[in-house]
Amino acid sequence: MHNLKTLMVILMAAFTVSLVGCETNEIDPNNPPKLVLDTYTLNVDGGGGDIPLYYGLTNPVKGGDFEVISTETWVSLKEVTSSTIVLHIDPSNSNEERFAMVTIKYPGLEPATKVTVLQDKQLLNKFSFEVSNVTYKSCTVKYKPLDKNRPYMANVIDAEYFKQSGVSQEQAFVDAEMASYLALAERNNMTLEELMGRVQPQLIYTGDAERQFIGMQPGATYVIYSYGITFSGNSYQMTTPMHSTVVEIPMPAMYDATFNINCRMSGTTASISIDPGDWSGYYSVQIAPDDSLHYIEPGTQMTEGAIKSLANKFYTNARNVMKGGASAEQFLRANCYTGFRTLDVQLQSGKRYMIIVFAVESKDGEVPVMRSMPSIMYI
Repeated sequence: MHNLKTLMVILMAAFTVSLVGCETNEIDPNNPPKLVLDTYTLNVDGGGGDIPLYYGLTNPVKGGDFEVISTETWVSLKEVTSSTIVLHIDPSNSNEERFAMVTIKYPGLEPATKVTVLQDKQLLNKFSFEVSNVTYKSCTVKYKPLDKNRPYMANVIDAEYFKQSGVSQEQAFVDAEMASYLALAERNNMTLEELMGRVQPQLIYTGDAERQFIGMQPGATYVIYSYGITFSGNSYQMTTPMHSTVVEIPMPAMYDATFNINCRMSGTTASISIDPGDWSGYYSVQIAPDDSLHYIEPGTQMTEGAIKSLANKFYTNARNVMKGGASAEQFLRANCYTGFRTLDVQLQSGKRYMIIVFAVESKDGEVPVMRSMPSIMYI
């Protein structure tokens, strides 16, 4: 059965991907590469779908490539990033369970890593999804149930919720979801059944449905999901297992903006001057101490994951402030800068710091987002 835990499970198809980061030119026999996966067993329901795998590789070899081989063609690779691998599992067309074995190879990795996948038999009440019009802030999803007369949930949620919540069973997830809607219904003197018939945007459908999701976070992964459900007053019952797929929201195209950063120290006070060059819009200044998540050692290339993490931190802060009633322009004026600026910042002695500057922009009053690659300086 494909439960929520298996949304972050295992890599299976033949593919090649180059790694970047702290790489060595050759294999150190005393410190060989080590691959760690979220899980080494994948259980998938008969509906299949796209499943992200989170992985880590230590002591990578410069120019080293993964070689991953599946014994079955119904397991394939959809997309690879620096930290996730999105797999596509075909819907089952069999009335019996089916099994695949995956072998993962890498230079210096001994022995090769083995992964197993077990898919349930074909579902009688399955869903399929079509994702289109994907931008850095929106997408359109068509929900297509096999049973056109069965009511079902049609929704989307940030994939990080699954990773951080620890919820591993789909019934537990649905119970938590319905508890939040029940609390909303009670505050409005309705039953859960009444609320689900009136809530906007609509969540419960029969037949094919199309939803457009806007205000999505650039660079984030979202889970699109459906499950059959019926209501009676404040009671509910799942009528099908949960089906899901994932969509990767891209980062926006980056402007060619470079910031010249200079710093003068006086004791523990840093006088930081920033020249934005040809960039006339707003920019963000982040100062990361050497014990923070966003500090990167000098000489180390900033990874895609690090850039997305910076973008996520900025976006989340802006979104939270705007939820409190501020406009995008008010947030930018209070938290960002334009033109040449000199900032006096008090630092702690004995620490190293990384100054990070990047262009930001809000279109049509929406939550501001990162719009240039970061410029950095160390002090």
